[in-house]
Amino acid sequence: MEDYVSVSGDVRSRTSALIRERQEALTGDVADAIARVGDVLDADGWRGCAELLLRLFATSVDAGSLDAQSATMRDLAHYAPPLNTRQLLNCVHQTERIILDELALDSRLGATSEPWGIVAHAIRRATLEILGAHAEQIALRSGAASVRDPLTTLITSPVFVLALSHEIERALRHQHALALLLFDIDDLARINREQGWGVGDRILERMGILARRFFRTHDWVARHGDDAIAVLLPETTVDQAAILAGRFREMVQHRLVQQDHKTDTTTLVTVSAAAVGTDHVQSEIDAAVVMQEAEAAVLRAKFYGRNRIERVALLPTSLTIFGAATILETTPHDVANLVRAGKLKVTRRGRHFHIERDHLDAYRKQTRDH
Repeated sequence: MEDYVSVSGDVRSRTSALIRERQEALTGDVADAIARVGDVLDADGWRGCAELLLRLFATSVDAGSLDAQSATMRDLAHYAPPLNTRQLLNCVHQTERIILDELALDSRLGATSEPWGIVAHAIRRATLEILGAHAEQIALRSGAASVRDPLTTLITSPVFVLALSHEIERALRHQHALALLLFDIDDLARINREQGWGVGDRILERMGILARRFFRTHDWVARHGDDAIAVLLPETTVDQAAILAGRFREMVQHRLVQQDHKTDTTTLVTVSAAAVGTDHVQSEIDAAVVMQEAEAAVLRAKFYGRNRIERVALLPTSLTIFGAATILETTPHDVANLVRAGKLKVTRRGRHFHIERDHLDAYRKQTRDH
């Protein structure tokens, strides 16, 4: 393990040096790419933004993290606004793509070299470090919640949603697999009532520790809501995600046993889980739809007995009723009523009903025209 850490640190240092070495050549390509997000900056502004993003990538790759209060991050604040969060995400994503394309051709660190896996991971990680540090700046200015949850030390939901949006775009570009897991603690309210509210906090804290140790370093693990943990798994199929979810569910059940010394009773802690994703991202997927599908799947897992996993394959051509509700900005109950009225057509796939995207788009167009 120590040898791996040493090798990883050496590769990251060499990668950072290579980005700095080629910064002048890369700046023009990055500026041209990010200028496509809109007429927000002039030519000099886009070039300055490109230079700054390249410096941030080099710093983050080398150090493995970014300080939200650093001078370079404060410089980024001058560009956002006028850039909104979505535009900044696009700019950082385009910079990542150009850096990876450039480094892939290098004979020492490129795509055919042994250390390429470390290089690619360091660049992708830098993307989220930049966005996370930017989100922390906003939080500090507004007095909002931190980027990391103080109880579990996992990333918070806003940063997780940024990561999800970014990974969806990357998976679409490469047509990779992408999966999301959501674990919700069963009967946490009852455990808190019977054993005290501090018990629930200890369970969440220990579950966060287990999750950090269980999942890969390049997976994104976040606290979601009050009693759930979300995990984003890049380049992971739904079947692989479901297997990981099962193993983690069993680990929680075996290790998070609560002993109430006052009543001498033992409480088994279990989780209901969702494994949601697609084996190939072939079309745009809304991050909100993915989260909605995961939350709905967890509710089904609880309904069917708790301590189980619901698996949902996100299909490029169809959505579940819950995903359609997100697109239509309504409730699943209202979507079900539209189906009963014959305004939306559903097909059954396994235990789930799916609505074809073509039918959904036609209905949206029809309602807009009226």
